[in-house]
Amino acid sequence: MLAPMPRRSYDQYCAVARALDAVGERWSLLIVRELLRGPQRYTDLHADLPGVSTDILATRLRQLESEGLVERHRLERPANAVAYRLTPRGQALRHVVDALAAWGLDALGEPRPTDAVRTHWFTGRGPAGRAVAVADEAAPAPER
Repeated sequence: MLAPMPRRSYDQYCAVARALDAVGERWSLLIVRELLRGPQRYTDLHADLPGVSTDILATRLRQLESEGLVERHRLERPANAVAYRLTPRGQALRHVVDALAAWGLDALGEPRPTDAVRTHWFTGRGPAGRAVAVADEAAPAPER
C-alpha cells in the first residue's frame, strides 16, 4: 500500500470519523460510484464526473489509492493505457453508495437546468417506479 497522503482528519477514535477520513472529501464517493461500474480510464472518469477539475480528480484518485480503496492497472493491448479499479475494500463501499442513493431519493425532485445527467446513474427503481441512482450491480463495464 502507498504511504498515506497528508490530509485533514477528524482525529476521533470513531469508525464513522475514520470512514470519513478515507472517503469524506468532496468527489471521493462519486469517484467510487463510477468505479463500481468497473475499471475506468482517467479520461472516462473525468467525462462522467462533470464539474470536477483535473487537479481535484487526480488528487482524489491518489488519496483513494493511499487508503487502499483504488488501484491503477495497465490495460492490455491494444488499449495500452492505465485504468483505475476498486480494490475489494473499495468494492465494499457499494452498500454505502446504495444507501446514500436511497436516502437521497426524496430530495432528488425534478432535474434542475444546471444538473448534469448520465443514464448510468439511474439503475434501480424506487417508490412508484421512480428511477433511483444506485451503483450498477451488473457485470463490470468493459475495459476501455
